Amino acid sequence: MNDVIRRFLKESIEIELNIGDLYQLFSAKFPQDYNFWWRISIEEMNHAALIESINDIFFTENLLPPDSIEKQTEELRNMNLYIKEHIEKYKTYSPTRPEALKLAYELENSIGEFHFEVIMTAKADSIVMQILQKLNGDDINHAKRLETYMTETGVIL
Repeated sequence: MNDVIRRFLKESIEIELNIGDLYQLFSAKFPQDYNFWWRISIEEMNHAALIESINDIFFTENLLPPDSIEKQTEELRNMNLYIKEHIEKYKTYSPTRPEALKLAYELENSIGEFHFEVIMTAKADSIVMQILQKLNGDDINHAKRLETYMTETGVIL
């Protein structure tokens, strides 16, 4: 496998795991939102596992976005650093509930999550994609779900 694609997949896996860690932190900091944060945290971990399966078992180059993989890998790396900075900061400083929800919404609209969403909602053109999409099930559309949750809880974007 091409090293550039391997790095892209590594950063993609890491972004899902980092976002999952952040959401687990939010589940502890916001007991009133525990179920919401915990559920999407687990979904992020599942996304990482699915990408890992692409990496280890089902890899085909046509599953990846056609744009510049190197540029996207750098953007993913920067996003991973950004998430890790927030995790460290929030371990000692508790964000407000709106700050947490707004950060999550921002992340769910970021490059890493966008590519995962595109892959999981595209028309499956192979048995591999059908399997991955079936495994992923309804664990998609986190940005929309966050937006709905913010509206339901009175948090304005």
